[in-house]
Amino acid sequence: MSIDLSRLQPLGWSNFFTAQIPLEQFESARPARVVRVERGCWFVDSGLEAFPATLAGRLHHIHTDPHYVTVGDWVLLAAHAPVIVERLERRSLIERREAGGIDAQPLAANIDLMLVVSGLDGEFNLHRVERYLVLAAEAGVLPLVLLTKADLVDDPARTVAQVRRRLPAGAEALAVDALRVPLAGRLSPWLEPGTSLVVVGSSGVGKSTVTNNLAGQPLQETGATRRDAKGRHTTTARSLIRLPGGACIIDVPGIREVGLVAEGGVDRQFSAIAELARDCRFVDCTHQSEPGCAVRAAVDRGEVDTDAWAHYLKLLAEGRHNLAEHERRRRDRVFGKLVKATVAAKKQGHGR
Repeated sequence: MSIDLSRLQPLGWSNFFTAQIPLEQFESARPARVVRVERGCWFVDSGLEAFPATLAGRLHHIHTDPHYVTVGDWVLLAAHAPVIVERLERRSLIERREAGGIDAQPLAANIDLMLVVSGLDGEFNLHRVERYLVLAAEAGVLPLVLLTKADLVDDPARTVAQVRRRLPAGAEALAVDALRVPLAGRLSPWLEPGTSLVVVGSSGVGKSTVTNNLAGQPLQETGATRRDAKGRHTTTARSLIRLPGGACIIDVPGIREVGLVAEGGVDRQFSAIAELARDCRFVDCTHQSEPGCAVRAAVDRGEVDTDAWAHYLKLLAEGRHNLAEHERRRRDRVFGKLVKATVAAKKQGHGR
């Protein structure tokens, strides 16, 4: 039985994934998309409905990364059993530094658009929004900033303009009232059939409300907003949901720490500053006090926003530190394994 592409396309299937399946396997291949992960069980959808699947034993041995298969991944199933035997190459992967740690934690795979949700009722923080923009830039994903609860402020356009000044080309920021106004029409340019979206933001900003609004029904419970502008944490697990127009969306639990994994996304997000940095006298210029710094000269001339410059320096230092720390821990783990193997070999030798 050949693959029914008409069933897979609303889940985000494209020629990118078709090309990964050898012709001799095409008739028997069973592609499915991971729509939820729960404690060692992967829920997948092959075009009809979601069902639980397990990971093939050989994959457990080959890939020790617990996030080898995550929400949004496309996988191949065994011919006659709900067993994942292969993960297809990803088009994109959005990840952050895990809370309280240094390793990368994937949020969603094979995403086209990141919906960054921030409330206008006191939760809004431009630097926090910009961290999400860096995550999107690192993954090569287009961001769309939704400023929710627009009905609670007198002049949402002012904040929208502030965000737009920090957006990359092609991105957009919109003020919305997701609780009362349908969003499907407003977001239609980004909701083409087969498009995969992920919605991210802090707890209580209205992510589940946005998801419910786009889905046209209450798929996710929503919590009331308290006077301190902190809503209840209502989404407990990442899950992929189909939208009526043929797109799909992944709702992510509220993120407290938007930690950066590496520095690549910083330069992409702050591309104008990164371009200036190429003209610095020193390759390792920190853009603060070194002579011949092209970035600092542009700041002094008023050509670069001082707040953007300061945040760029902070994020760049954080990304470099996290990358170096991750590499150090990786080397420590490798060294530890070598030591254990050496000790075990010596014990085995003495036992003979």
